[in-house]
Amino acid sequence: MDGTTYESEEIFKFDLEKYGLARLEGRNILTLTGSDMDNLLEALGNDDISLNVPLPCIPATVQEILTSSECRRCGKCCIPNPLNPSSPGIEAFKEELEEIANYLQMPFESLKEKTAVGKYVLHPFKGNLAFTRWMPLPCPFYDSENKECRVHSVRPVVCRIYPIILTGDNSEFSIKLNCDYGKDLLIEAFKLVRQSKPDLEINL
Repeated sequence: MDGTTYESEEIFKFDLEKYGLARLEGRNILTLTGSDMDNLLEALGNDDISLNVPLPCIPATVQEILTSSECRRCGKCCIPNPLNPSSPGIEAFKEELEEIANYLQMPFESLKEKTAVGKYVLHPFKGNLAFTRWMPLPCPFYDSENKECRVHSVRPVVCRIYPIILTGDNSEFSIKLNCDYGKDLLIEAFKLVRQSKPDLEINL
């Protein structure tokens, strides 16, 4: 079977020479190991570049990858990202915010006032259309002193699966690389890609 090349716009735009990684130009990222992979992921994280992973965006796959490592509780996902100052924050479904309000025993309207209007989108795992709203960063539920979430047990799906990011395409998802947890997950995800698509190439 002929090998398939998977194009990644994020990698294509990345300046390898800037980080002394010009030697990796044209290499298949799926075949990188050791220091080459570590250095590349560190550089991508420094530039706040996520990588798309060509695996089905379904709960079983996402959960398998998430449980392959552990979050370090660095809090980067809960505070403003200086490399992305225009980010509207954390997108949560209205029903998730209602659950949070109930958990905190506060009126939903009080919580709603702290958020901005989002979109009417398809829930990635439930399959239903629902409204979203944006919570500003830093997240109002993040305890920076203790580095923990005050609503962890009822946190939105976007928080539950972070640093996996939904792309709107169920045939793939993206992984943020600006934390060690994300780097671990990307390596695990690429292992699964190699197993399911041994001829695939993702070239730098």
